[in-house]
Amino acid sequence: MEYQDLKSGIRNHLNDAAEDFFMVGYFLRQISENTLFTEDGYKNIWDFAKGEYGLSTSSASRFMAINARFSIDGGEHMAEKYIGMGVSKLQEMLGLPDEELEKVTQETTVREIRAMKKRQEAPRSFYGFPKTERPEGSLLTTPGCGDGKYDCFSCCRECAIRQEPRHCRTAPLGNPFPCTRVNNEEWKKNIAYSLYKDECQLLHPELAPVREGDKEPDPCCLNCTNKTCFNRCDVAKKKDEDEKKQAQEELRKQQREAEAKRPEPSDRDIKAFYDWAGIKTTDNITAEDLKERYKNAGGGGGRGAALQDYTGSARGIRINHKKELTWVQIAKRIKEIQEAEKKKADFVERSNGAQKNVRDLIKQQEEKRRIEAEEKKAARAAAKLQAEAEEPGKPEIIDGDFREVESSEEQPITTQEPEPVLCDTCEHEGECAGKKTHENGCMGYEEKTQEPEAEAEPNPEEYARFDVESILKKEKGYLDGGREADCPAKFIKEHKILVDALTLLLEKMDAEGGAED
Repeated sequence: MEYQDLKSGIRNHLNDAAEDFFMVGYFLRQISENTLFTEDGYKNIWDFAKGEYGLSTSSASRFMAINARFSIDGGEHMAEKYIGMGVSKLQEMLGLPDEELEKVTQETTVREIRAMKKRQEAPRSFYGFPKTERPEGSLLTTPGCGDGKYDCFSCCRECAIRQEPRHCRTAPLGNPFPCTRVNNEEWKKNIAYSLYKDECQLLHPELAPVREGDKEPDPCCLNCTNKTCFNRCDVAKKKDEDEKKQAQEELRKQQREAEAKRPEPSDRDIKAFYDWAGIKTTDNITAEDLKERYKNAGGGGGRGAALQDYTGSARGIRINHKKELTWVQIAKRIKEIQEAEKKKADFVERSNGAQKNVRDLIKQQEEKRRIEAEEKKAARAAAKLQAEAEEPGKPEIIDGDFREVESSEEQPITTQEPEPVLCDTCEHEGECAGKKTHENGCMGYEEKTQEPEAEAEPNPEEYARFDVESILKKEKGYLDGGREADCPAKFIKEHKILVDALTLLLEKMDAEGGAED
């Protein structure tokens, strides 16, 4: 039955006949044995009975004792021979031993039951002996019964003449301390209502192991396998707690060993979780924030995904089935990724800006060359027009609106010979004709200076070795910086292609003597 059902049953049966008090005792026993009273904040069953129903400790104890003594197998059904007996008669019957209890019938009165209790024999030990009496001055002082046959020090039997408590099995012989269960009236009252009372070694010594020497039973809670029994002694509870802690420590040790065999999460694993969680470089990441968000979370992208699995806990997070990281460790790794991402973005931005500047500079140079080429072309055209205008034999145009008067006689076209220039000593031109320098230093004649050939127009698509070397140096810088910043593979590949192509081009230009290609 549930806790609330047990509480309702107690309330429904409190004001009815003796059989209902019997049921109240049953419900109280269930709550006591399963320590359900702790759900309402009570320390024990007596505080619970008082707080919930106003029952005194003696009343609650009496109801529980009636159920335990007169029920069938300690259950919720009363033995048939006791049905119909009043509460007063039943509670008087609690003090009778089993052999006297068999004599009680429905006709037996309360007075007769009390008389039966008074006729019991004088107190004796469990074995039927009076306590041991020692003569004055005897060196033997160990208390016991049967004239020293049994001693109280190791005896666990129920005894009416016990002189000292039984010692605890775990106590050292030089400093013994008593067993907290034998001859403990409070414990006897509680164990009498326990669901484990039929299995208790202290109530049934025949179930306990025996000592080798005297073959007497040696019951102890340490030997009992019912570790959930509420009536276990403190020594046994402490042993149970120590064993539990040892088992937990062993389990943690095995978990640590298994954890140590797992590989450390790689940077790729951390980056996969970083991308999966949608963390940005501007986010302020702390261990507490991550713990709050992911301590009860788990997920992953399935087979083939970068993030196959992640599982959060109060301690930390496990990524891709690798070694678990604490929240402080994962926060630190994520901050490192954020810094790397920032550095990469800054480098790419600077690299793109530098490339744009180079392209702009090349365009400016090409525009400058184009303008210079056009200016030179215009200058050559002007020089050519001027030379044609000054050429001898060519009619000079005076006015564009008038034509030069042509001679009626056709003039033969002759080639103009160079004018000889004679020196003072040379009077005949034959010796100097066709000569630039005479033997005596005179000049033969002046040759007409020929017009220099026009300079070739520069091609704006041509480039020199200096241009290639300058661009190669910058591209190498971008490539090295991109590798340090862990830039995307596409960025690295493009710059590697440019560097290799420019290097080959430079080697070719050097092989051809450094000439412009």
